[in-house]
Amino acid sequence: MNSLQNIKGLLIDIDDTITRHKAGVPMSGSSLFDVLQTAGVALGCLSAHETARRIESVKNEVRWWHWSDFIVALELNPKQFWDYAYNIESTYLEATGAEILPALCRLQAHGMLLYIASNNPSSGILHKLRLAGIAHVNGSTLFSQLLGATEMHAMKWEPNYWRKALAHIALDASEVAVVGDNPHDDYAVPREVGIPVSFILDRFCDRRGQSTESLIYVNDFDEIADALLPEKHLHPLVNGKVSDPALQAKLVLNGATVPC
Repeated sequence: MNSLQNIKGLLIDIDDTITRHKAGVPMSGSSLFDVLQTAGVALGCLSAHETARRIESVKNEVRWWHWSDFIVALELNPKQFWDYAYNIESTYLEATGAEILPALCRLQAHGMLLYIASNNPSSGILHKLRLAGIAHVNGSTLFSQLLGATEMHAMKWEPNYWRKALAHIALDASEVAVVGDNPHDDYAVPREVGIPVSFILDRFCDRRGQSTESLIYVNDFDEIADALLPEKHLHPLVNGKVSDPALQAKLVLNGATVPC
């Protein structure tokens, strides 16, 4: 597809694209707000009532809040809180696939710029990348920017989100593709601002026969890397091990546990 030859950067969704809720685990009580509520009591020595009051106060007073607003309001130690949140949320959130990190490293190693495009604030994005095993508490070497809704002052279902995202990364719309799971938010809306291609991930249903030049259905991240890279024969795993020394180094830098 000709439009793929111009792609220099990927705007990648996170929820249900990189991370997902574990099968069989109840959704009830599974959110970072629930974690904040218990952290205020367990780590901040506040009453449940006072914790809830402070959380609600931030929600009411700060329109485009960061999780740091709540951490400060609850007077929590940030490192302690994020480790606490990781330990809790790792029981119900996981990576959508084991191939994500090797595929992203392969793309980056060949010069592709990687960005996260999400309705989460940037600190929440980093937290979920950590849960997926592709970041640590202080950052990720894979992604050039984390383009959260808080930073854009817009949500992904709004065309203005994508306009602002392009302004942040200084790439033309024609040089960018979107990776996501929602055909509306990750294809139709960015298409309105001139982004020519979206990869829509569906791990449970093979919809590749429905693909068009601008809307490409994929089953995993390897298919995205194969479509974008000229060296399609260079797969990162050979006999279950990472074969490219450059990728091995990048995987170690990201703190990943892989069969190198």
